[in-house]
Amino acid sequence: MMTIWASRRSRGKLLRLRRGQWRNLIEELGRRGEGRRESGAFLLAPRSEKSHVTRVEYYDDLDPRCLTGNIHFHGLAFSKLWDICESEGLVVVADVHTHPGASVHQSAIDVENPMVACAGHIALIVPHLATRSVRPRQVGVHQYAGDDGWTSWFGREAAARIGVTRWPWP
Repeated sequence: MMTIWASRRSRGKLLRLRRGQWRNLIEELGRRGEGRRESGAFLLAPRSEKSHVTRVEYYDDLDPRCLTGNIHFHGLAFSKLWDICESEGLVVVADVHTHPGASVHQSAIDVENPMVACAGHIALIVPHLATRSVRPRQVGVHQYAGDDGWTSWFGREAAARIGVTRWPWP
C-alpha cells in the first residue's frame, strides 16, 4: 500500500524506480563496464504508466559488441529492443549510460546522438563508470526536446526528477 508521503514525493517525477531496481541498475552498469569502459541500458515502462520503470535492457545484451570503451550501439540491435517493447506492451522511456570521472554533463557525442530521438526522451548519465553507489542527485538528467535540443538537471534538480522509493506503486 502506498502511503500519502510516498505518493506526494513521487508526484511530478519523470522516472520512478523501486529502490532495489535502482541499486541493481547501478551495480550491473558497473559490473558490465568492468571499471574501465562505459556501459548503458534502456529503461522500459508500460504504455499506460510511462514514468514507472518496470524493465531494464542492457545495451550489451542487445548488441554484444557495443561496449568498446565508449558505446557504439549498432542500429540493427534496436529491432531487438522494439520487439521486446511490442511483445510486452512497453515503451522506452529513458536510457542510462556511464561516464568516467565525476562529470555527468553530456559529451558532444551524447548531445548530437540521442539514443532515442523523440522529444521527451530522458537520458541519464552516471558518474565514475558506476563503480560505486550512486544516488539520484549524483546523476545527470537530460531530456531531449527535438529541434530545441536538451534540458539538463543536476544535483537537487536531478533528484527531483527521479523517484526512487521502497514502496510499490499502484
